[in-house]
Amino acid sequence: METDFNPFLVSGYKGPDYFCDRTNETKIIRRHIGNGINTTLFAIRRLGKTGLIHHVFESYVNNNKIACIYVDILGTKNLREFTNQLGTSIYNHFPQQKSVGKKLVEAIKLLRPTISFDALTGSPELNFELGETRKYETTIQQLFSFLDQQKIKIVFAIDEFQQILEYPEKNTEAILRTYIQGLKNTQFIFCGSNQRMMHELFNSAKRPFFASCTSVYLDFIDGKEYSQFIYDLFNKHKRKISNDALEFILDWTCRHTLYTQRLCNFIYSLNVKKIDLNTVQLAANEILNQNESVFYQYRNLLTDGQWNLLRSIAKEGKLFNAHAKNFISTYKLGTSSMITRGIDSLLAKEMIYYNSAVQKPYYEVYDKFLMRWLQR
Repeated sequence: METDFNPFLVSGYKGPDYFCDRTNETKIIRRHIGNGINTTLFAIRRLGKTGLIHHVFESYVNNNKIACIYVDILGTKNLREFTNQLGTSIYNHFPQQKSVGKKLVEAIKLLRPTISFDALTGSPELNFELGETRKYETTIQQLFSFLDQQKIKIVFAIDEFQQILEYPEKNTEAILRTYIQGLKNTQFIFCGSNQRMMHELFNSAKRPFFASCTSVYLDFIDGKEYSQFIYDLFNKHKRKISNDALEFILDWTCRHTLYTQRLCNFIYSLNVKKIDLNTVQLAANEILNQNESVFYQYRNLLTDGQWNLLRSIAKEGKLFNAHAKNFISTYKLGTSSMITRGIDSLLAKEMIYYNSAVQKPYYEVYDKFLMRWLQR
C-alpha cells in the first residue's frame, strides 16, 4: 500500500477502488454501447461525470474490439481548436506500434498537422493550420471516417459538448450531426454540465441533435453508499471515522462529489487515526479559512446587488422561488426585476445553478465551500 497516497481523489481517475457507486449509470451506459445507442450524459459541474466516463471506459481496457476515446472540448473556442483537440485525442489513444496506430499515423500525416509536445505531460499535440473553415470540416469528417472503417467499434466521449454553441461557426452542430449520422461503427457519449445549453442542444425540436441520443442524468450519490465508501477507504488505510463525523461530511458538502472528496482528502491529510465529529468540523473550518482570499475575489467581481443575492441564496440553501415576497423582504433585495437580472447574471457567471431535473426545481450556490462561508 502506498504510504503517501491520499485515496480521496480530487482529480483524475485511478481505478474502481477509488470510485464510488454509479453502478446503475455504468450499467446503462455500457448497455447503450453494446446496443449501438448514442448517449447524452447530463450532470451539474463537479458531480463526477468525467470520472464516470473514465470508469466506464476502464471496463473496456482489455477489450481489443472496442476503442474508447475521451475528448474534452471545454477549452476550445472555435472549430479549428475542436479539430486540434479531436485529432490529438485520437492520435494519443492508439499506440503507433499497433496496426491501427500505424495506419492512423500515416492517415494523419496526409492532413499535414504540426506535432508538438505538451511541456508538462510530454504527450503529442496536433495542430492543424488549414486556413478556411471548410477545410477543418473536411478534416473532422476524414478523422471520423478513417476510424469508422477499422475493424473495431469506436466510442467517443466528448466532454462539455455544449461548448460548440459558443463557437463563431454557428453551423458546427449541424456539421457534426451530418458526419455522425453516416458512421456505422462509431458511437458517441455527449457530456455537459450546463443543463440549459445541453437541453437546448438535444431536446429542442429545432436543433440538429434533437432525438438523436438517449439521456442519462447523473444525480447526487446515495448517502448510504457514499457513507460506506468513505468509511471503507479510511478503514483500509488504518483510520477510524465515527458515524456522526460521516453524517456531518455528507451534510456539509451536500453530497456534491468534488467538495465531499476535497473535505475527505483534507481530513485524511491530517493523519488522525481516530476521526470524530470535532476533527471534521475543525477541518471544514480550516478549508473555509484557507479559501477566504478566493471568496473575497468573488466579491470583487460582483455588484453589491449580485453579492447580496448570492449571499441570500446561500443562506436559504435551496431557493425554490426567487420571486417569493418573503424571500425578497427577508433579505431586502429590492424589486422583482432586480432579482431577475441578478439571477440571470449569477447563472451566467456560474456562481449558482438551477437544478431543473427534480420534482421541485431550485437555485443553489455552485461552490459548496463558498456557500458554507457565506452562511458562516
